[in-house]
Formats: sequence, structure tokens, C-alpha cells
Amino acid sequence: MKKILLISPDVLAKKMTGPSIRYFNFAKELSKQFIVTLYIPNKVSDLDLSEEKFEVIKGDKTALKICAENSDSIVVQGIAFRLYPFLKKIKKPKVVDIYDPITLENLELRKFINFNDRLTYHETDLDLILEQLALGDYFICSSEKQKDYWLGMLAAINRVNPVTYSDNINMEKLIGVVPFGLDNEEPVKTKQVLKGVWPNIGKEDKVLIWGGGIWNWFDPLTLIEAMNVICKKRDDIKLFFMGIGHPNMNSDTTVAEECIKKAKEYGLYDKNIFFNDWVEYSERQNFLMEADLGVSTYLNNLETRFSFRTRILDYLWCELPMVLTKGDYMSELVEKNKLGFCHNEKDYSELANIIIETLEDSERYESFRQNIREIKDEFKWKNVVEPLKIFCNEPYISSDISKKVKIFYKHGSLIKYYFIRIKSKIIRMLNKH
Repeated sequence: MKKILLISPDVLAKKMTGPSIRYFNFAKELSKQFIVTLYIPNKVSDLDLSEEKFEVIKGDKTALKICAENSDSIVVQGIAFRLYPFLKKIKKPKVVDIYDPITLENLELRKFINFNDRLTYHETDLDLILEQLALGDYFICSSEKQKDYWLGMLAAINRVNPVTYSDNINMEKLIGVVPFGLDNEEPVKTKQVLKGVWPNIGKEDKVLIWGGGIWNWFDPLTLIEAMNVICKKRDDIKLFFMGIGHPNMNSDTTVAEECIKKAKEYGLYDKNIFFNDWVEYSERQNFLMEADLGVSTYLNNLETRFSFRTRILDYLWCELPMVLTKGDYMSELVEKNKLGFCHNEKDYSELANIIIETLEDSERYESFRQNIREIKDEFKWKNVVEPLKIFCNEPYISSDISKKVKIFYKHGSLIKYYFIRIKSKIIRMLNKH
């Protein structure tokens, strides 16, 4: 059996973000067919992994290096090549997971900080991405639209060249689509958590749920404005944010703080709008299955165009009709398959009307749920990981790398990367005081 090493970019714990959820499920699916080791950056985890079929390395870089040298292929995402630079020298087939176009995401995330710092951060982000594109043998992204974006970048540094073109004219040996997935098993409700339990959420109330953190690249303020309109017509509609910031590290919560401030100004805080800390991964279905509508609002910008909103997969999993902003892959999926409604960015009046109409039209609401049942199977983890399984079954060093085709990238400075990380921590500490 082939040996696969997965390197998670985030900690594995009861409270997990998208990247760690993705690698946890990669490990579960691949371990059905391969010998899998999952490396996690945390040395201690409160998540019980004793029943899993894969091995776990907890924060031990020495063990990581030994495992990498003895694996048939390695799957990485994010800054792994900077954190574990020995990976660059290990001559093993490397899958680089680029499901999150981080440079575009961070254009939005950092728009509130000093402009010169934004330029410096962006340069570092781009350097990290280009290094990954230079080192990978096979790449996985989230959608065909994303694939076009990444093919453009790969072409720019000469990874799309006569050698890789000869391998496959559609570049299928260089890049594949492996989106975020949803659980193979149907969700099971284990306890009541919102209606009749959460203060000021009644048993008969209608609950809108925001399934994840409030990151700066989203537009929850338009949703707050919509709730102000809604609550003047109906006081039984409640909005619940499942999380605010990152559960495992400091993150910029500027937009989240603005949402809380605005909810208080309208007198809706803890009355019709609720902000939770973070929901444990194994508990999320309890919240989602009590909700009546999944919501996600964002700006129709470059980040949105190439994004893949992972929280929407949980809406599909729990057969939850949804209201999204137009402009991304998921909104196109919703409109094409009639899984809910989509609204124009920043139009809170339209958003308010859509939410009320969706909740009041029971026949259409049930049709949305039925349509979700018909398509959700294709997004289950067991299906979405298939291109990754194919590579891991017969891994290879990309032919242009083995033939030493010139790649137009000059490796960046690790010292510069750590300097910027330290600088950002100091800035956050100063801002807190």
C-alpha cells in the first residue's frame, strides 16, 4: 500500500477551521485505501483520534521529516514549505493544495491596515504562492473557475510548458479540482441548542444562521441592516452567528466588532441578533438542523469571484435552504439548482424582502430542500477526493521538474517571512493596548 503524508496547515481540535476540517477528512478518506499519516502543528489535541485509521504526528518536526522521507507522496497547503523547509529537498511527489487563493483573500482581510504594510504583506503572500507553484508536482483547487485562475499563474512561471502540455493537453496531470466536501453520513441531531434553549430564541422563532467566522472579507454589515428592516415587521426572526474570530489564533475582527456595535445601536444585540464564540466541529449539525435558513453575505469583488465558501457545504449537508450574495461559485450553484435565493451586494432592502418571502412561502421552501437532497451527494468527501486518490495511487514527480525545465521563480527569504510575522504580532499587541 502507498504511504501518504498529509500536513495540516491548522490545528486539529474540537473547534476547527476550514483548513483543519479539510485535512482531517482527507485523512479519513485516504486511509480507506492508503497508509496515511496526518501531521498537525499542535502538540496536544482535545479531539479523540483513537478510532481513526490514520496515524497522527503532533507537532514533532523530527518525526515529520522522517515520515516525509519514507512516504510515497506528500500533500501540503499554505506555508508548509516555509515552516518545514526540509520538504523542499525531499525528492518525493508533492501535492500542493491551493483551494484558497490567499493573495485575493488577504487583499480584503488587510484593507484596514497601513497601506505600506499592506504592500509588504502582499509581496510576502505572492512570494509564498509562487514558491508553492514552483515546487508542486500536482495541484488541487476548489472549482473549475479557480482552476482557470491557477492555470494563469502556473503559465506565468512556466509550469504550463511543452513538457507538461505533452503529458496532457488539458493539464490534468498538473492540476485537478478537489473542492471542500461534506460528511458522508447524514447529520444526526443529538441535543437542542437554540430554539427554546438559547436566551431570547423561542421555540417557534425562525432562525437565520451564519455558519462560520465573521472574517473581514465578508459583508455581514449588510445582513445586520437587513435584520433591522426585518425586525420592524416581524420580531420572531432571529440571526445567529456561529463564530466571530479564529478559534485557535489571533485574527483581525474589525468587521465582527462593527457588527456587534451596529446590532447594539439598533437594540437587536442578544435580542434578535446573537454572536457565538465558536461551535465545536462535532456539534455544528445541532445548530444547523434547528435553523430555518442559512445566510452568507459578501462583496462582489475579486476575492468573491474565485472563492469557494466552505460553510455552504454544511448548509447542503443539513438540507438548509440559503440566501447568498451574487458573484461567486456557490451563488451560481444555488441559482442554477434552485437551492435558495441570491441577492445583489449591499442591497439590504432586497435581502430583507428575500428572507421574509423565503420563510413565508412554505411550498417554495420545501422545494429548495428537495433540490438540495438531489445534488448534495456529489459534494460528499468520498466523491470530491477522487482526483487526489488517483494521484496518490500512482504518484509522480512532474515531468517538467524532473527534466529541469526553467521555472521563473526566485525562492524568497525565510528570514523576511518571519520578520513580517513578528512585526504583525507586535502591531496587534500595540492595538490591543
